[in-house]
Amino acid sequence: MTTVERWVPGLGELRGYQGAWLRSDVLAGLSVAAIQIPTAIAYAELAGFSPETGLYASVLPLVAYALFGSSRQLIVGPDSATCAMVAATLVPLASQNPLRYADYSVVLALMVGALSVVGGLVRLGFIADFLSRPILTGFLNGIGISIIAGQLGKLFGIRLTSQEFFGQIWEFGSRLGETHTLTLAVGAGLLVVLIALKRLAPRIPGPLAAVMLGGLAVSIFDLGEQGVRVVGVVPAGLPAFGVPSVDPNDLRALAIGALGIALMSYCSAMLTARSFAARNHYEIDANQDFIALGLANFTSCSTGFPSGAAKTPMCSSVLS
Repeated sequence: MTTVERWVPGLGELRGYQGAWLRSDVLAGLSVAAIQIPTAIAYAELAGFSPETGLYASVLPLVAYALFGSSRQLIVGPDSATCAMVAATLVPLASQNPLRYADYSVVLALMVGALSVVGGLVRLGFIADFLSRPILTGFLNGIGISIIAGQLGKLFGIRLTSQEFFGQIWEFGSRLGETHTLTLAVGAGLLVVLIALKRLAPRIPGPLAAVMLGGLAVSIFDLGEQGVRVVGVVPAGLPAFGVPSVDPNDLRALAIGALGIALMSYCSAMLTARSFAARNHYEIDANQDFIALGLANFTSCSTGFPSGAAKTPMCSSVLS
């Protein structure tokens, strides 16, 4: 292995690439993209970003990890744990100011990237050994419950004002009488579609199918004019670049949030990467992957959406 391939493992993989693999890789890429597009849009909204931010954050970080990471199957991009931690870090600092939120998110992504690269260079990859599967599973389940609580109001068409878990549950229960019936019907119907496809036709990308069906329903029945909230037009083109403005007094809070995001995204990524590596009989370089995740976050600084290990339902079936 050359020095270049030691630091950029993806180049070594490309040198040994066989043309016979192309068809399977294209199918795998299309399958994962079909899942990643709607989930990235959803995660962007959960983190407080516009829909297109999730799409931008699903491209360059993945390319960076493909070049610098040691896992052949790990998918890097927006994920549930990352978006929840980003929102928890930025909401108290941004004061409901969209421009401030965007600037702070860029700085947060840069901090996550820098901490991850430094962690890999000083060989801190061993920290993934201290967070076992039960611990990560419990944390991610907690994140999932918190996300569900935050989405209940949207499912029922109720605009909740509380940002805290128990506050959201209490406010939701006390305002059930404000339920928008049509919104609930659309949301519940698409949820049934997702569950049915996962059980009856797992090879069909359920999230993409649900998004397409929802879009058709909005267009055919003009649901937007009947009170159902819609995403609207997603801007085309590349993200705008600029120098973020940050209050120096907030840098400490951002650094603490960045440290938590870097540790959680790295440990979660290692759990997934090692599972794939064990199944496919190859080794993972934990320190190299720490660096790769850091570089992935540097590429996502234009969108301000720190990247984690995105795990989609089809990963195990199409990438094995």
